[in-house]
Amino acid sequence: MLEEKEKQLDDILSSFRCITHNFQQLLWKDAEELKITSTQLMVLRKLSAHPDIGITELADLLHLGNSAASGVVDRMVKAGLITRERSQSDRRIFKLAMTDKGKEIRELSKQSLRRYLQPLANIPAEDAGELLRLHGEIIKILVQGRDNKKL
Repeated sequence: MLEEKEKQLDDILSSFRCITHNFQQLLWKDAEELKITSTQLMVLRKLSAHPDIGITELADLLHLGNSAASGVVDRMVKAGLITRERSQSDRRIFKLAMTDKGKEIRELSKQSLRRYLQPLANIPAEDAGELLRLHGEIIKILVQGRDNKKL
């Protein structure tokens, strides 16, 4: 019985590793075609979904440290993909926004990824809902484990 549970755990971990690896490869190739890095592509995706956020919020969304996110932002500002402007309400805070060049690259990426990921739309809604429910349970377990380990 214990061996079966260990095998199940190993199969789950392997499945997530395989999905993550293949998704990262897809993003990497997409970014390479657009002449940016996959991290920069993810920044554009996050800024598209969360306009005018700061570096701390961006770092959280990307699961990066503030210094790593700040370095990516610096390079993207220099490349003309995003802007960093002081908040009018709090001069200590910088807000990030996509430039026209960044928006154009984001749109091209969206079209490309939609083409590659379109088959996911063929998963029956009930199955997709169950998959997302299970992912939510797994995420909860992993976050609890991570938080408990910090104690």
